[in-house]
Amino acid sequence: MWDTTKYAHEVCEVSLPYGVNQQSSIKTYTKSKTSLISKMKYSVSKHLINKQTVDKKISSQADLIYMWGAFPKNSSKPFIIELDNPYTPAYYHIDNFKKNKHKIKEQLDKAYKITYLSETCKDHCIELYGQDMAKKSFVNYPFMGENYKKQINEDNGLINFIFVGLNSRGKGGSELLEAFTHTKNANIRLTFISNVDNELKLKYHNDTRIQILPPQSRDILLNEIYPKMDVMIFPSLYESFGVVLLEALSFGMGIITVNTYATHEIVEDNFNGKLLHHPILKPIKLNNKHIINCVDLRIKEFHNRYLQHNEFYYGLYSELKDSIMDAIQNHKIWKLNSIEKFNNKFSPKIWQENFRNILQ
Repeated sequence: MWDTTKYAHEVCEVSLPYGVNQQSSIKTYTKSKTSLISKMKYSVSKHLINKQTVDKKISSQADLIYMWGAFPKNSSKPFIIELDNPYTPAYYHIDNFKKNKHKIKEQLDKAYKITYLSETCKDHCIELYGQDMAKKSFVNYPFMGENYKKQINEDNGLINFIFVGLNSRGKGGSELLEAFTHTKNANIRLTFISNVDNELKLKYHNDTRIQILPPQSRDILLNEIYPKMDVMIFPSLYESFGVVLLEALSFGMGIITVNTYATHEIVEDNFNGKLLHHPILKPIKLNNKHIINCVDLRIKEFHNRYLQHNEFYYGLYSELKDSIMDAIQNHKIWKLNSIEKFNNKFSPKIWQENFRNILQ
């Protein structure tokens, strides 16, 4: 969302409300785990539609208001609402969505345009809210630069894998570490970036091919770490889109990930990586396409239902082992295909054209 405002000035004049600041994901995650106010807000959010007060000074001068997952509370100006899944306006609570679906639809009908972070989200929303939304519905993938131009190709015979994600348990981190350490190849390396405890670090301390790091700033990731990587492994069990996958694609990495919701829009199986089976959920038909619909549970509810007992998913572990072996053989063609896919679907030029069409 922040990159939308950063690069939209190529198409239109952008004004942000005073005092709006971007927070890092690690700070947001830590705050959500510890803050009493966050817990109270979570409880209240189960009953409300997401409406946000608009800065009157800014909105009075604006021709159009761009809202992220919320409806404007105090403005009659034309607005665009951006959704990452159909339940965003209900704070992602399914029961709240069911109770307030007609009210949410009334607000969506008022929108000038509706944008979605993925085709899957667009199809899902149209199916739930009605075909009449299709005419003002647009997919607007997150902006991403041509980062593959930063690639550092070290001719040292090593294949560099990377995992990045807070809450590694829900991102398949346990299965990945086991799969990697049991893949006996001297020329592979794994950089594992997450907020893990010392016990886990000690468990893999003797495997010198694995480097476990704490969460890194986006600047360090994009400018120092990603340019050296060949393959992103991100076997997340709950993901609606996965911007980290789009980042990996933009760097020309091959990608190994679980086939959840919209990840297939970034990763094409056996073309620029591998799509793994979800170890828990089965695919359903959504707009005549088979989709792993993880978003029918809020992420907190998903974790409470499936991940609180620290189960180890052997099927995921086994597929990861096989996929690492595939990557050893095919990572070079995967990387070329990722660059091709990025340029044909997600490039800055395409993003700008899409954004211009949305504003028209």
